[in-house]
Amino acid sequence: MRVRDLNKTDIIFKASIDLIYEIGIAGLTMSKLAQQAKIATGTLYIYFKNKEELVNELYKKLEGESVDRFFEGYKKDEPFKVRLKRVWLNYLMHRIEHHKESVFLEQYYRSPYITKEHVVIAESMKDPVKELINQGKNEMLVKPDIDDEMLFLSMLGFIRELADEHVAGVYKVNKERINKAFQLTWDMIKM
Repeated sequence: MRVRDLNKTDIIFKASIDLIYEIGIAGLTMSKLAQQAKIATGTLYIYFKNKEELVNELYKKLEGESVDRFFEGYKKDEPFKVRLKRVWLNYLMHRIEHHKESVFLEQYYRSPYITKEHVVIAESMKDPVKELINQGKNEMLVKPDIDDEMLFLSMLGFIRELADEHVAGVYKVNKERINKAFQLTWDMIKM
């Protein structure tokens, strides 16, 4: 039996992300992936028994990396608006800097490959932001009459569109536009 090479796993994951970005999860086949990764199709099966296992493992890897980035530099002792902006900005920069990965995570979440376990993981990723929103409500800074999920989704939807337009070259963001975009978000949710 051949031994797995961890570097090859990274090559397979990178090729998967690139290919899925181009053709989507539904279009991904092991033979196309092997060609993209420049390895033999049989070699793929040493690492992953099938496409389902591959996309599930890729999801787990990217999900964990994403959560770490969302709360980078976050300090619980800072004022609410500063903490919210940190998380908001981290989401935006993650979406821009790791766009292909973000697109994969979205496709996976809406695909038949997602497991119940991964749905729970994805939903739990919202919890820290919802807790932050609740803190803002408790401090009487955030609108109390709008549920946390709606507030979260409204912020996330805006971030996604802003980042996607930036990546596509349609609407480039810079420091000034990012500050104005956050201010729009703040104006939307504040009391």
